[in-house]
Formats: sequence, C-alpha cells, structure tokens
Amino acid sequence: MAKKHFLKTDFEHDYFLVGIKSVLEDYRLAYYLNCTFDLQLKKEDFSLNFSSKDGEFPIFGFEDSLTNKYWSLIVNKQIIEEKVPEDVFSLFEEIANTYILIPEEKTVDYFIKIESNISKKDKENVLKKISTIHRVIASYEINPNNLKSKDILIF
Repeated sequence: MAKKHFLKTDFEHDYFLVGIKSVLEDYRLAYYLNCTFDLQLKKEDFSLNFSSKDGEFPIFGFEDSLTNKYWSLIVNKQIIEEKVPEDVFSLFEEIANTYILIPEEKTVDYFIKIESNISKKDKENVLKKISTIHRVIASYEINPNNLKSKDILIF
C-alpha cells in the first residue's frame, strides 16, 4: 500500500489589518481615507469573488512609494437586490441578500489592509485617525492569524 504525503502550506500574514464599521458607501470611505491619510486609493480593476462564495467584493488600492506601504480598502459586506422567483409567493418583487467575505467578522463593513512593517505607535495613530472620520462607527485592529478565512485576504 502506497503511503500518502500531504503538503501543508501556511502563508505568512505580515500586514496590519483594521476592521471598520461604517454606514458610508465604499467610494465615500475611500475618499475620506484619502483626505485623512494623504492617500490616492482608487478602485481596482478586479474584485474579490470566489466560486465558493456569492457576491463580489470591491477593492480600493494605493501603493505609497515614499513609505513603501500598500494600502487596500476591502469591502466585507455586499448587499444585492435580487428578483424573487415567480414560483415563490412574496409581497415584494425583490429581496436584499447580504453576502459576507470574512464570516468570522460579519459585523465589519470594511477592512483596511496595510502591507508593511508598521510600528505599534503607527498602528495606534492609524486607528485614531480612522475614528475621526465622520460616520465611522468603530475601527479596531484584527489579528489575521485568528481568522479561519485569512487566506482570502492574500491577493
């Protein structure tokens, strides 16, 4: 009987991840982050979408060549209006379905991912500045190693 060997790969997650709760639309939050941090976040030509997940999750990105940091604003919740099938009785023509990118953080609306070595003081400064943005309810650091779906954030 042949012995099977499995190769397990673990990716290193060396980025700073912030969870944001906000009622802002994604483009408005990107604008406010641009103003607050002097960034140029722009919507990427691609979105995160997976065959195992419904929904499409937009990304805004900016590479800061001066500080060698890559910033990403990632949408965690996607609300899609879908027509009710004709064979289903409903008072409404459409139903709003919510799709979540990272199910472990279903209360988070957006993620900010900063790819770089970042000091504790800089992390605190980022969180403090994000909390000053109008209509941001909360922001906090998330340890990506504690997420089961952490590999989704590698792109």
